[in-house]
This record gives sequence, C-alpha cells and structure tokens, in this order.
Amino acid sequence: MNDENLIPMNKRTPRERSEIGLKGAIASNKVQKEKKLLRELVPLMLESNMSEETRELLNSYNPLIGEDKQIQSAVASGAIFKAIQGNVDAIKLVEEWQSSSVKEEQHEKYNMPISDITSDFVEVYREMHEALENGKWREFIFKGGRGSIKSNFMAGFAKEVIKNDPKAHVVFTRRYKTDLRGSVFNQFQKTVIRDEEDDEWEFTTSPMIAKYKKTGQCVIFVGCDKPKSLKSYNLTFGYIKMVVNEECDEMAGIEQIDNVEDTFLRADTNSISVKIFNPPKSANNWMNKYTADAPSREKCYVCHSYYYNVPVKWLGQRFFDRAEWFKKNKEKYYRNNYLGEVVGTGGTIFENLEFREITQDEIDSFSIFYYGLDWGYEHPQAFIECSYDDETDTLYAISEVRKVRMSQEMFAAQIEQFKDAEIICDSANPDKIAKYQDMGFNTIGAVKRWSGGGRDYSWEWLQTVKKIVIDQSRTPFLAEEMRSAEHEQLKDGSFSSQYPKLNEDCICALIYSLNRVILDNRRTNTYYDED
Repeated sequence: MNDENLIPMNKRTPRERSEIGLKGAIASNKVQKEKKLLRELVPLMLESNMSEETRELLNSYNPLIGEDKQIQSAVASGAIFKAIQGNVDAIKLVEEWQSSSVKEEQHEKYNMPISDITSDFVEVYREMHEALENGKWREFIFKGGRGSIKSNFMAGFAKEVIKNDPKAHVVFTRRYKTDLRGSVFNQFQKTVIRDEEDDEWEFTTSPMIAKYKKTGQCVIFVGCDKPKSLKSYNLTFGYIKMVVNEECDEMAGIEQIDNVEDTFLRADTNSISVKIFNPPKSANNWMNKYTADAPSREKCYVCHSYYYNVPVKWLGQRFFDRAEWFKKNKEKYYRNNYLGEVVGTGGTIFENLEFREITQDEIDSFSIFYYGLDWGYEHPQAFIECSYDDETDTLYAISEVRKVRMSQEMFAAQIEQFKDAEIICDSANPDKIAKYQDMGFNTIGAVKRWSGGGRDYSWEWLQTVKKIVIDQSRTPFLAEEMRSAEHEQLKDGSFSSQYPKLNEDCICALIYSLNRVILDNRRTNTYYDED
C-alpha cells in the first residue's frame, strides 16, 4: 500500500484535494458510461433478433466497457438468443433485466462531462450539488481573470441542473439585454453543440430561451435594464432553481441583482444565486467590496479560477504567449486581467500616461499616422492625429483640433491639411460623413460595436498600451481629458466599472483614429470562452 494514500484529506493542500477529487470524478464518470452502454445492448439485440449486424455492434462495444461488463453483455446475448428460441426461463430473465435497467436509468443522475472542467472547479462542483440537495449554500461567487472558464463551467452546470430535475428552470442575466446574444446565450449554445446534444434543445431569440425538448424546461436569458420586463416571464410549470448573473460588476449595484433574484427565486425550494465577474482593479469597486465581505454572509461560497489551469488547446497557445508577455512587461495589468487580482484603490483610468515634449525629429521618424473625428456642436467637436508603434507598444498624440459651436465648413477648414488622409469618424452621423466626402475628405465611419466588444473594449485597449506619450503643448485638451478620466464614484464610496460619457470628446476621437488597430488586435486576441 502506498503510504501517501493514508494522508488525511485535511492534511493535504487545496491543489492535492482538487486533484484527488478530479480522479474520483473521472472514475465515477467512466462507470456511468459503462452502465449506459450496457443498457443499450439488450433492446438493440431484441429489436434485431440477434442479427449479424447486432453481433458486430456488440463486439464494437466491448473495448469501451470494462471486463466485467463484457462478461455481462455475453450472458445477456446468450439469454436473448435462448428467449428467441422460446425458452421460458430465458424470456423471464430478459424481462426482469429490462425492467431493472429501466428503473436504473430513471434514477441515474446526469453529470456534466468531467473533461469539461479544471481542478479549480472540482470542489465547488461538489458544493453546488450539496447546495441544491440540502441547502448548504445559497450564493456562489465565481471570480477570476481572462480565460479561467467560469462561464464555460456554469453553462455545463446549468445543463446538468435541467437534466436532473424535470421541474427546474435556469435564468442567465446581463445588465443590458443587447449583450445577451453575443455572450451567455452563445456560450450555452456552444456547450450544447460541443456535447453533441443540439438535437435535444430548441433555441429561440425572441424570447431568448433554450428549451429542453424532452420536458419543456427552459434556460431563460434576460437583461436587467428593464426591471418591469422581468415580471413578464411566467413559467407554465416548475420553478427557477438557479439564477446566474454574468459580468455582475457591470450592474448598477447589488440592489439590481437583488431585484432579479426576488423576481425569480422562491423560498420553498433549494435554489442558488451565482455571481460571475472579472474583478475590476479598484478595491473600491462595489463587487470587489461585496466579495470581500462574503465571509460575513451566511451560506456564501467564493471560487477563484485561473487560466493557467486550463489546457492550452482550449485557449490556444497565443493566449498563453500574450499572458506571459503581459506578465513580463505589464505586471500590474497581468495581475488584474489574467489573475483576477485587485491591484488598485482609486478610480483612475489611465495609469500609463507619459507627459513630455514630442520633438519634430520624433514625428518625422514615424511611419504611420492615424486620424479620428468625434462630432459635436453644442459639446466639443474633436479631431486627433496620432501614431502608434506596435513594436514598442507606444502611442503618440501629435495634434488636435477642438471647437465648440463651429459650423462643419469652418471646422473642415481647420483640418484642410489632412484632406487626403483616411479620417475615421463617429459613425452615428452618416450625413456629416457624407458632407465631408463631398468637400473632398476621405472620411469613413468607425465600427463602434462588435460581438463581445465595442466601446468598453476600446477604452480597455488604451489602458493596456504600454505607454501613451502626450505633449501638452500639442494636445492640451486630450492631455486634460486623459489625466482626469476616472470611473464614477457611487454613493457607497465604491467605483463603477463603466467608462465616462462626458468630457471625453478628444479621447473618443483618439479611439476612432485607432479603430482599425483596435479591431485587428481584437481579432488576434480571441480565445475559447466566457469570461
């Protein structure tokens, strides 16, 4: 006997406990598959009267099941053959075997494929089962950085909840309804397709629901931006057993989540609330503070997962290469975005600014320039010229034009020298874009929104740039906007994760100018996931 096997579980490290649990789950999963395969043999043999085709099929099953099951399948095939010949005892034996198999199948629980989770989720998987069985927990918080498969895990678990309780339904939420389809809805659909169960489910987008065909149970996807619409979801049977709040740091506060849970969860059954988020960098963010207070709340379980425990083939080698690059070059950003650590205390957005003179010799050495235009009249209209060096990951702000209550003809005269350059504009006003084209400018509209990205991703991209060099004599308004840009402070003293929508005209022009660069970065930085 190996002495290591005698070490008590409470004396092992969390990682050792997780690995042992994972091995046990794999073994259990294997036994369940063997039983399912064996159950399929008898009806197949009965239906085909032990044809040669069935014999071949029986042989094909043997490598998939254990030695004991192979013996059982051989006994079953012999009994069926005798039953077909009219042997009464054999007929009775087959009938009893079928009856017991049906009962076993009815009581067998469905478990999500163990190959779909990492060691980070083994313990919480057990705890979620206990929560639904005996009410041990009421709330689960999943936190972690990019690529830590939090959403992927919850999609698989939601499917398991549906299959194990014929009266249960599940709800997924995002703050805004428009974000549902490109995130949680697609993630659940991907999980179903990956498990080759797409013929068992029906997906609709209006209303946004995934229906389990066998029972009519639903996975419902709702936005929290219209509280009254939440009450329009009336179930014809059963109850909501789990509510999953995705990207919950985007919510206005815990009150908005409470409203969702009060609408859907009932006290007469064991149900759970799940909150998933990538921790914002500020310790004052309301969700970070809420999570930090979790130990003081009854029946709240917190799980932190990490990308480095995920197989490389799931995320792609490039994801891990980028993580290593950020680890070496932008350690603070790496800790927050990849490890999910809270690394700041304030609401400052840009911590990568360098204020200094940009000489004309530097500008003459730049090979590529970008130009952006944010429309305005009563509020400022802004034009930005910049250059980005992707080798050093450095952004240079070169010149700006910012005017209030100025006609488009007069503003066009201010930027006449850039007439032949491509100017990427706010696409919200196509008439103004066309007007500048009529005046001879090469203006086009920016792509402002795409699946899984858009405005927030563009701001985040600016935050990830290693250095943004600003010469205050060349771009004074941009300098002031970027220096003072902060996340909004909420009433409780925490900070919202939303980006400013006032006093950001030059920043928006800068973002539009780099629209192609940001989009290219997004395309080459995708990976298989939630989070």
